[in-house]
Amino acid sequence: MKLFTRGARSVTDEAALYRDVVRQVAEVCDRAAAGDLEARVGGIAGAAAVPELVQLENSVNRSLDVSDAFVREAGEVLTAAAEGRFHRRLLTGGLGGAFRHSAAAINAGRTTMRAGSSVVEEARTARLALADEFEAGVLGVSEQLATASTELSASAQGLATAAGAASTEADRATLTMQALTEASREIQQVVSVINAIADQTRLLALNATIEAARAGEAGKGFAVVAAEVKELADQSARATEQVSQRVDSIRQNAQDAVSAISGVGVTIGEMNGLVDGVRTAVDGSAGWGPTGDTTGLSQLAEELRTQISAFLAGMRS
Repeated sequence: MKLFTRGARSVTDEAALYRDVVRQVAEVCDRAAAGDLEARVGGIAGAAAVPELVQLENSVNRSLDVSDAFVREAGEVLTAAAEGRFHRRLLTGGLGGAFRHSAAAINAGRTTMRAGSSVVEEARTARLALADEFEAGVLGVSEQLATASTELSASAQGLATAAGAASTEADRATLTMQALTEASREIQQVVSVINAIADQTRLLALNATIEAARAGEAGKGFAVVAAEVKELADQSARATEQVSQRVDSIRQNAQDAVSAISGVGVTIGEMNGLVDGVRTAVDGSAGWGPTGDTTGLSQLAEELRTQISAFLAGMRS
């Protein structure tokens, strides 16, 4: 029987060559579906002489190149963001369709995470600065009260001034804590935006999975990419959960601080009553008693030190 030929190659030989190339393409797609995005099509003797086979090899390899580059770059960008390094962004040049949309979503999430991280760091710095200022101011007042308990006559005016300064510091601390609570609410809004971006990324990954399923065997590599994108979105969601937990901790510390400051205000009110008693004694009364007892003021000073120490420990934690 006579065989038809294309050039020097018989139809039988060409069919065998096609089968070899298709078999290799299927193997490469299977490896890509298993997570190996480095496998490529090529190296089959005689395939370079058939334009259709050359086009098939180039198309499959180009798809794998784009998928591999996207997964690697997206992983590096989100890993850096999870470590607090937000300078790196996912380049969108050469990307199209779902790849470009996913890259844009990841970059938007990175930008939002950087903004949230800056707000958290600013709030932390402000909280520590407030702790130092409050410690220097109020604990200094407490030491003055301890000394004044043994020098009633000379310290009456000083006690009144110190109590007023402590009250002012307490008011300032309350305002700062309120501002910190408001900043925490704003951070929560930022976290909500990041979560929305992560949800959109998951939706894009689902769309990519559906498209890969429609593509059949040749789409398995895209299914792997979709799974990687979904995992990256889940990592973003977990990172925002950690930020949210930290914000909740800051908010709780602020609320505890307000409670502590309220206690300080009560103590300062009691000190003002004692200062009035000191003024009365200085004005000509018989003093505190036959023995000149001043333990009440000393106890209040110690109580103030204890409350302030507990308050500062909470702010610095």
